[in-house]
Amino acid sequence: MNNLPRFIFYLTGLLIISGAFTLLTSDLLTKVNNGTILGTVLFFFFGLIYMNMVTISSRRFMRRLEGATVAPYVFAIFVLLPPAVWVNLYQGGSATSPAVYVPMLLVAVGTGAYFGHRLGLKAQIKFQENLKAYFEQDRRLHSDPAKEEDETSNK
Repeated sequence: MNNLPRFIFYLTGLLIISGAFTLLTSDLLTKVNNGTILGTVLFFFFGLIYMNMVTISSRRFMRRLEGATVAPYVFAIFVLLPPAVWVNLYQGGSATSPAVYVPMLLVAVGTGAYFGHRLGLKAQIKFQENLKAYFEQDRRLHSDPAKEEDETSNK
């Protein structure tokens, strides 16, 4: 895999971002279980944030690849780890229940990986088209104009 350094960079970045988001919002986790409207909104908010982490990073990583890859699903695992471990370790009486939160995380990162993979394949096509157009334009700009004039005058 010639993209291994890039892959490792994305993995560590996702792990750090997911961990930081989990730590910064850990006080809000206690409100997810209380059954109020705020708790429900926060439940979906957390799901959307984790889903978007995986979707955006997968699309961005896959843009420069050729063909399908399992990278979005690996990204999903690394985004899932910090919040799942945090909820399981610190599930005191006031914290969120892992039985509710971890399945939501699984669904969120799973859908993020699915959509990220699909969007990544579309981004590959667009990137390759843009790259081909750029090289074509570059070839035309750097071609020898005197040589082209000689070819047109000989005809």
